[in-house]
Amino acid sequence: MTSRKAHVRAFFGGDGTLAESDRAWLSIALGVAGCVYLSYLAIYSYPVHGAGLYLAIAEQISEHGYRLPRTIPHYTADGVPFAYPPLMFYVIAAFRDGVGIDPIALTRYLPGLITIAYLVPYYYTAKELLESPSHAGIATVLLFVTPVVLKWHLAAGGIVRAAAFLFVLTGLYTGLHLFKTGDRRWLLPSVVLFALTVLTHPVYATFFGLTYLLMFSFFDRSQRGIGHGVMVAIGGILLAAPWWWQVISMHGPTIFSTAARTHDGLGGGAPRLLESFVSPLLSLSHWPFYVLSVAGVLSLGRRRRFFLPIWLLSTGYVFVQDRLLYVAGSMAAAVFIVDVCLPTVRERFRVESNRRLVPLFVVVLLGCSVVGFGVLTTTDIELDGQTEHVLPAPYMDRQDQRAMTWVKHRTAPSARFVVLGDAAELFPFVTNRTSLISPWGVEWEGNAQFEYQKELYDSTSACSNAECLTRSLADAQFQPEYVYVPKGHYTIRRDDRTQSPRMRRSLVASKRYTLVFENRGVMIFRVVSSSEMAISLRIEAVSTSNATAQIRT
Repeated sequence: MTSRKAHVRAFFGGDGTLAESDRAWLSIALGVAGCVYLSYLAIYSYPVHGAGLYLAIAEQISEHGYRLPRTIPHYTADGVPFAYPPLMFYVIAAFRDGVGIDPIALTRYLPGLITIAYLVPYYYTAKELLESPSHAGIATVLLFVTPVVLKWHLAAGGIVRAAAFLFVLTGLYTGLHLFKTGDRRWLLPSVVLFALTVLTHPVYATFFGLTYLLMFSFFDRSQRGIGHGVMVAIGGILLAAPWWWQVISMHGPTIFSTAARTHDGLGGGAPRLLESFVSPLLSLSHWPFYVLSVAGVLSLGRRRRFFLPIWLLSTGYVFVQDRLLYVAGSMAAAVFIVDVCLPTVRERFRVESNRRLVPLFVVVLLGCSVVGFGVLTTTDIELDGQTEHVLPAPYMDRQDQRAMTWVKHRTAPSARFVVLGDAAELFPFVTNRTSLISPWGVEWEGNAQFEYQKELYDSTSACSNAECLTRSLADAQFQPEYVYVPKGHYTIRRDDRTQSPRMRRSLVASKRYTLVFENRGVMIFRVVSSSEMAISLRIEAVSTSNATAQIRT
C-alpha cells in the first residue's frame, strides 16, 4: 500500500508542483469546462432542448408587476397552475426587462456559465471529503463531462437546474464544515443556500436535505448536530415562505403533494434500485462513467470508507434523476482512477519520471474531453437499434422560428394549435398562441392529468399520416384551428424521430386539412371544422347531382 501511494504521489507531482496545488487542478477542470462550453456554442446555434415554459413564466411575472401569476396561459386550453419555485424566473425577467437580452439567447449562454461556476464549490467539497487535490480535480472533471450531468445543466433548462445545482454544491461545502467542525459560522450560509435551493428547484432541494441528513449521520451524531440540521431545514423553509405561502393561498396545500407524485415520485423500492443501478449500463453514452463510479464505490467499501457509497446508494433509491448519482459517483470514480488505475499503469510500464507525464496527462484530458464532446454531440451512437446523443437536437431551429413568426403575425390571438414534436414546448412562448396538447407544467394538476397529456402528446406527435392525426384529435375531443407538423428530423420528448413523406401527402390529399404555410422544416395546416366539412359535402353533393342531371339531359 505504501508503494502504491508513493507511485500516486510521484505521478501527480511528488515535487509539489501539481498534487498540492488547488490552482493547478481547478485550472484543469475549468479549462476542460471552458473548451466544452465553447464547443457547444460553436456546434449549436440554438439552445439544446427547450425552456419555453420557464421563459413564459418569467414573462408572466414581468407582466404581473413582479407578482406571482395564478396560471401560465397557452400551455393547454386552460393554461397550467403556477407553483414552481420562482427565483430564476425573476432573474430571467430582470435580464429581459433591465438589460433587454433575448430570453432564448439567455437560455443558450447562461446555463453553460453557471455549469462552469458550480465546478468550484464541487472541487472544494470533493477535496474536503477525499483530502487530496488530485482526487478532487479528477472528480471535478468527471462530474462536468459525465453526459447525463452535462445534458441536464448545459441545455436550455439548465437556466434553472444548473443554478439549483450551484446552490446545492455550495451548500454541501458549507454543510461539511458545519457538521465536521460544529462551527456556527457555517450555519447562516447553509440556511441561506438551502433557502435559495428551495426557491429554485424542488428535486435539488430534496437532494440537499438528503445529503445533510447523511452528513449528520456520519460526521456529527450529537444534539449539536441535530440542532444544526433542524435549524438549516426550518430556516431555509421559512426564508422561502413568501413563495410557498402565496402558492398555497392560490391553489391550496395539496398542489405540492400532487406534483410530487408525478415524474415517478421519490423512493420506489426494488424497482427504483433496478432503474437507478442497472439502466445506466444500457445507456450508450454514460455507462463508462457509471462503471468507474461503481468501481470506486467497491474500492472505498473494501477500505471501510462508507460515506460516498451510502450517499450514492441513497441517491439512487430516492431519485429517478440519475444525474444526481454522479455527485458522489464522480468522487468515487476519482478514487478508483488515482488509487488503483494510475499506480497499476505506472508499475506495468515502469514509469520513473513524472515531469513529462503530468503535462501529457493534462493535454490528453483536455483533448479527449473536447474531441469526445464534439463527436458525441454530432454523431449518432447506435447499438441494437438504439440511438443516443449526449445532447439531442434543439427543440427549435431556424425553420421553426420562421414558422412560429408566421403564426404570430398571420393567425388570430385566439387561435388554438396542436403541435407535433418538441417544438410544442417553445411554441406557446414564442407565438402567444394556445397549444392544446402540452404535458409541460401539467404535473401541478396531478398525476392523472399529467399522464393523460403526456400519453396524448406522445401518440399524436408520432402520427405518420392524416388518418392517425384525425383519429387522435377526435379521441381527445380537441378541435384546433391549426396543426403544426415537423418535416424530416424532429424529437418527441428528446427522442429522435424522422417524419415520413407520407404524412405530407396524406394531409394535402385530405379534405380535413388545408396547407397554409410550409418551409423546409415545418408544415402548418388549417383544420377544416365539422360545419365547414358539412357545407363542403353538401356543395359537392349538389354539384354531383347537377352534373348527373346534365348528363341525363
